Amino acid sequence: MKKFGLGLVTGVLGTIASAAMAGFAYHKQVIEPIEDEEAKFEETELKAARKAAHSHGPRF
Repeated sequence: MKKFGLGLVTGVLGTIASAAMAGFAYHKQVIEPIEDEEAKFEETELKAARKAAHSHGPRF
């Protein structure tokens, strides 16, 4: 019975660890590139808005 309990605990901990690593890998492979792309897009939009405001601002 002792080996069964140890095996059960080991299996549960292994399952939790593998699920955590899968979530971490998914975040690194899928979520982070999307967030980086959105941040780059927002930065580009901000620069474009500044440039447009500067070029179309009042002349005097």
